[in-house]
Amino acid sequence: MTTNTNVKILHLLSLISTDAKEYVKEAFKNSKVSVVYHEESSKNQGTFCLVENIDQVIAYAVFNYDNTDQALLDLMAKKLRKYFTPNETKEICFNVYGKNTAIIKFVKELGFVTDMEGFQLKYSGNQTADRLFPSPFIEKGFTKEMLGKFTHLFDRAYFHLNKENGWSTATDPDEFLEFLDYYESLGQVRSFWLDEDLIGAYIISGEYIRDFVVDPDFQNQGCGTIILEQCIERLRAMKGIENILLRVAKSNTGAKRFYEKNNFIEIANFSEHTYAQKQVNRL
Repeated sequence: MTTNTNVKILHLLSLISTDAKEYVKEAFKNSKVSVVYHEESSKNQGTFCLVENIDQVIAYAVFNYDNTDQALLDLMAKKLRKYFTPNETKEICFNVYGKNTAIIKFVKELGFVTDMEGFQLKYSGNQTADRLFPSPFIEKGFTKEMLGKFTHLFDRAYFHLNKENGWSTATDPDEFLEFLDYYESLGQVRSFWLDEDLIGAYIISGEYIRDFVVDPDFQNQGCGTIILEQCIERLRAMKGIENILLRVAKSNTGAKRFYEKNNFIEIANFSEHTYAQKQVNRL
């Protein structure tokens, strides 16, 4: 493949996510990418490629127009089935452009299970500190003594999302404490309180808003907007980050509307999968 073709492939992969683009970009540098199929025609533009590392294989498929060509699907199956053996120890993943519904259906038929389907959003506003809404909240970080209230908040805020997607609705306290302690050690956990009540919180990771939660009893009252503005200001002013990103699940339509109302725009659409049989083989 020529450098120009690689650039076009990376542009296509950005439709899945900027993370997919950057991951494959690094893999190109290390000659870890196998471009199985690439099309640039008047009918369609797209690519199917694999990145293989010591412990993982990630397949990527993205086409501007949903491609149901059986020959292409057969080619994908042929390339992937060599990893579907009992002795294979590598994790097999398949990330697809979210609008390629025919390929997503095919991937599931191969034995992959969906990890998450959703959107990558990017902040496009021009918020400045002097335009922030005044906050009625006391802002804190996280300490071990707050674990119970953090657990209660996250469980309530994520309950319907977790239930709709078949994810666990119960939080393991030891794992959650370790998770919060890690991000607090980096200064990336912020919590918002009214007296002794925890109203909302966010966790940032690099340029991402990793978690953003508001107690359901305080939603649709402007609290989320105030906390989100504080988050954006922290990322920009204190962390020096301009490209602020987040991921939102496809089923979480209310959250997507909230973010778009607050100047986030959709830049990518992903459907991420892991080969289920591989999980069974490890049991």
